[in-house]
Amino acid sequence: MNRYKASTAILALMLATPAMADPAFMVGFAFNFAGGKPVSSGITAKVLSSNEPDKFVGAAGVSYFFDHGGYIGVDAGFGYLFEQNFATTLTYDFLNNRPQFSLGYSTVC
Repeated sequence: MNRYKASTAILALMLATPAMADPAFMVGFAFNFAGGKPVSSGITAKVLSSNEPDKFVGAAGVSYFFDHGGYIGVDAGFGYLFEQNFATTLTYDFLNNRPQFSLGYSTVC
């Protein structure tokens, strides 16, 4: 039940924020951690709320993890967009109930 409350709250915050800039897209590597399980690594694609460099952004995406025969995760959270077409995010994977750290290439204006 708490998982649904958290996802609803994050979605409401992201929808209530006015759009000041164009979104950015990110592709990179994702790492799910905690939950009493070993770290899982995979690839991710995310939409970021802004394409302006040196800013904190909202993030939502989908990831594919390689261990246990492969599985998918869907996440939302926040991140930071750097000037050098680089982004990092800290999100929560709602399908796997684990926090996620990711980093990768992003489109910056």
